[in-house]
Amino acid sequence: MSSQTINLGFWALPLRAQPIRYIFELAQYPYQQTNYTLEESKEWFEKDKKELGLDFPNLPYLIHGDFKITESQNIVNYALDATKQHHLLGSGLIRFKIENVRFLCDELTAKTFQASRKTGEEKNTEINNTVIPKFKFLSVVLGNKKFFFEDKLTLADIFAYTAIKTLQHVLNDEYKQFAQVFDPFMKNFEEIPQIKAYHSSDRYPKFT
Repeated sequence: MSSQTINLGFWALPLRAQPIRYIFELAQYPYQQTNYTLEESKEWFEKDKKELGLDFPNLPYLIHGDFKITESQNIVNYALDATKQHHLLGSGLIRFKIENVRFLCDELTAKTFQASRKTGEEKNTEINNTVIPKFKFLSVVLGNKKFFFEDKLTLADIFAYTAIKTLQHVLNDEYKQFAQVFDPFMKNFEEIPQIKAYHSSDRYPKFT
């Protein structure tokens, strides 16, 4: 792989690029970010989307020297390779359980954010029919464990934390029904030294 610093481009919000950032932070792997604000979105739509030379222009994107890719799950896999953290995928059949949580929570992060931006009956329907039922499943699978697969951090925890944090911020009233189960998990993840340092840094994009 190129020795040049990785550049990760995404909106200046956590959401679907956040697991990628956590993978780099856990490994303390050097990377830089191009964060596009919603207020200045033309920087992406009118300039970089056309000029960066991406085969499939989209956010997030990753540029590593001359190597350029898009699609969040594709970038996650590249980040795992780059940082040599394949252990986060698990081994044996447990890999597929981890992937279950990974892909469900990736979708749930997007669905939760989208639901929060709707209004009236459409918002209530999306929350009650799409968002809440999946968080209920997630809370049952987690139970009272430290992480989703006991004490060993996996990709499932990274994606679940991202989804739960999104719920906590954008739909806090709905989060409260899950707080007893999710709060300890959130605390366990946030106390990982690399994560704690990252959350205190200016690299960490926050919801505004």
